[in-house]
Amino acid sequence: MNRRIFGALGVIGAITLAFGSCKNDPLSNLGPQPASLVVDFNHLQLIVGGASGHLTASVLDARATPTETPVTFTACDNNLTVVKDTSYHPVPVTSTRAVVTSTVTAPSCVVVKGGGFTDTVTIASTPLLKFNPDSVAVTFPGGTAAIVVSVTADTVKVLVPFAASGATTINGVLVTTYTPPILLKLPLPVAQTGDRWAPGDTGYASAPTFPLPTATGNSVMYITQVPLVSNDANCAEGIAGGATGKCTIFTYNANGTDSLQFTVNWTPATVGATGASDIDIYSCGSAGVAACFEDGGGGATAKTPESFTFKPSAGVHYLVIEQFTTPEDPSVYVTITKRN
Repeated sequence: MNRRIFGALGVIGAITLAFGSCKNDPLSNLGPQPASLVVDFNHLQLIVGGASGHLTASVLDARATPTETPVTFTACDNNLTVVKDTSYHPVPVTSTRAVVTSTVTAPSCVVVKGGGFTDTVTIASTPLLKFNPDSVAVTFPGGTAAIVVSVTADTVKVLVPFAASGATTINGVLVTTYTPPILLKLPLPVAQTGDRWAPGDTGYASAPTFPLPTATGNSVMYITQVPLVSNDANCAEGIAGGATGKCTIFTYNANGTDSLQFTVNWTPATVGATGASDIDIYSCGSAGVAACFEDGGGGATAKTPESFTFKPSAGVHYLVIEQFTTPEDPSVYVTITKRN
């Protein structure tokens, strides 16, 4: 019986081998011969003097399988430098990467060759822009100048005023690609979004909180709008005192030891009847309107800017900005400085 089993197995094995020998790979004659060149980008945007770009290319066979075929990269002109990326080590070596650096603000290209195929990648170069800290200035629509909080060669931080949508200009932009650098003024389209403080700050219970500076000599800056809502009962001077009956209210929490300077500034508007512009500021205790002018009234003097300095007791206090004349600029700048 064992012989029969072995004989049967032997016959089956022979049949299997016979069938296997008749099978063919229909793609066996297609590789690994080069059939196409593939590059990861057909266009690069570079900054002259900025970061370099990279191009990676492979030669594929007819089955779209990468092959170990050498690829070369050549700059079309002297506007670029192109070198092989020696830090790139694929395993297996079925692709090649190049480092492309722009040297001139002009269009150029890179020619890629491999396996008898050629491709061209277009390169666009733009100048490197920096800010000139000594002359940078930002102007918003309507000619409203922004307060520059800080400036470096790469970053400008400003308090954004309330203004209509339109062209914002930045003075003091340096095109460092050229020698000497070119100083420009650039227009930027701006559509202002975001929320104003009002009307939630027209009452003491709903007044938002101003964080205070914690280091001596340091300041915090805020921007709010000229009072918009009539809330005469919450204003210490009010209509009876010759004001408009409009004031904005902000909470601040004092520690009882810091001497604080409060300054409010704005662009004065010319009032036809008086030629004056008047916004008053004052501090109120935790009792609200009944405890106003605890600072002594130094910020209610009909001048621009208004400012007062005092040491509030520990606890809740309110900074009130009260409008006396109309119209006024929509943006009111608040600066709080720790003096000791």
